[in-house]
Amino acid sequence: MGRPFGTGDRHGDWNGSTNGSTNGNRQMEEGMEAMNAGKGGMENLDTPYVLIDLEKVERNINRLQRIAERNGVGVRPHSKTHKLPEIARMQLGAGAIGQTAAKLGEAEAMADAGVRDILVAYPIVGVQKLQRLVQLAQRAEVTVAVDSLAVAAGISRAASEVAGLTIGLAIEIDCGFRRVGVASIEAAVELGERIRPLPGVRLRGITTFAGHSYDARAEEIRRVAEHEGRMAVEAAEALRRIGFAIDIVSAGSTPSSPYTAEVAGITEVRPGAYVFGDLMQVEIGAHRLDDCALSVLCTVVSRPEPHRAVIDAGTKVLTSDGGDSPIGTGRGYVIGHPGIEVAWLTEEHGMLTLPPEEQGLAVGDMIAVIPVHACGVINTVDEVAAIRDGEVEAIWKVTARGKSR
Repeated sequence: MGRPFGTGDRHGDWNGSTNGSTNGNRQMEEGMEAMNAGKGGMENLDTPYVLIDLEKVERNINRLQRIAERNGVGVRPHSKTHKLPEIARMQLGAGAIGQTAAKLGEAEAMADAGVRDILVAYPIVGVQKLQRLVQLAQRAEVTVAVDSLAVAAGISRAASEVAGLTIGLAIEIDCGFRRVGVASIEAAVELGERIRPLPGVRLRGITTFAGHSYDARAEEIRRVAEHEGRMAVEAAEALRRIGFAIDIVSAGSTPSSPYTAEVAGITEVRPGAYVFGDLMQVEIGAHRLDDCALSVLCTVVSRPEPHRAVIDAGTKVLTSDGGDSPIGTGRGYVIGHPGIEVAWLTEEHGMLTLPPEEQGLAVGDMIAVIPVHACGVINTVDEVAAIRDGEVEAIWKVTARGKSR
C-alpha cells in the first residue's frame, strides 16, 4: 500500500494558451488531499493505475456539446480515445448523436454496449472483416467511410448476401492531411457515380479529417478547420447536384471541431481526445491543463539520489507518443508538483528529476501523472478507476482495449 505524496500545486493559474480561473488546479489539489486522507480506497489501487476524473470528463463533454448545439450540428465522438461504454453513454446522455470508431472492433464493442448509430471511419477490407461488418449492420445503423470503388464494392458484395440489408457509405475526402481520402471534389463525384449502381449500399455522406491541425497553432487551427469544413460541404453539395441524398457531412477533430462546427452545411463533428485532454492538446492550445481528466497513478519504487526518483510506469503505460511536455515537465505532468520533471522512460520505469523542494519524495509515495497522449494510454490497461472528488466511484473495464482489427 502506498501513500500519496504532497498536496499543493504551485503551478499557479497556468492553463495552456487560454486564460481562466485556478478552479481546475484547486480540484487537482483537493483530489491529492483526498488521496492523502485515504478516502475512497485510491491508496489501495495497485499501480500503475489509470484514473478518470469524472467531473472533468463531464465538463469537457458538455463544453463541446454546447459549441455544437449553438451551431446546429451534431457531435459524434471518437470512441478510439476512451474505449469505454460508460464514457460513450455519458456522451450520448449529453446529446451526442452516436459514436465514431477507428476500427471495426471498436464499433462492435460500442454496439455490444447499446450504441445504435456508428460511423466506422476506416476502410473495411478483407473477407473476415466484411462478414463482421454485415453482422454488425444487422444490429446497429452503421456507416462506413470509403475512398475507393474497391472498398465500396467489397461492402456491396457482402451486404447483398443478406436480404433487405443496406449499409451506408460516406466518401472520405482528403482536406490536406495526406493520409486517406479521395484527392478532390471531382474525385468524390466520380467515386459517387461508380458507387451509384452497387446493390446493398447507399451513399449518404462525406467525411474528412484535418489531422494536420495538430501541427497548427491558434488562428492557424481556425484556418485549417474552416478549410476542412468548406471542403466537406462543397463535396456534399456536388454529390447532391447529381442526385445523392447526402445527410451526413462530417468533419472535425479535437483542435478543429469548435471552428469546423461554425461552417454552414456541416452536420456533425468528430472529436476524440477532447473527452480527456492531454499534454499534446495543451501544447497546441486545444485543451487546458486544468481540464485534463486522465492521469496515471504511480508509485515511487526507487530513490537512487536526492535529485532522482523512479516510478513504476514507463512507456508500457505512459507510452512514447508525442513530444515532451510544453511546460518543461518532460514526459508527463505530475499533478500538484510542477517542479518535478518526468525526465525519461524505459518500458517499466519512469525517471523523475526532483528540485530541492520536492526531494522529500520517498519510496512508496504515490503521484498522479498526466500523459503526453491519452489515447495511447487507455489502450495499455484492462481497467480504469473512475474518480470523483478524489474518491473512487467505480472500476471500469476498458472494453474496446486492443480492438485494432
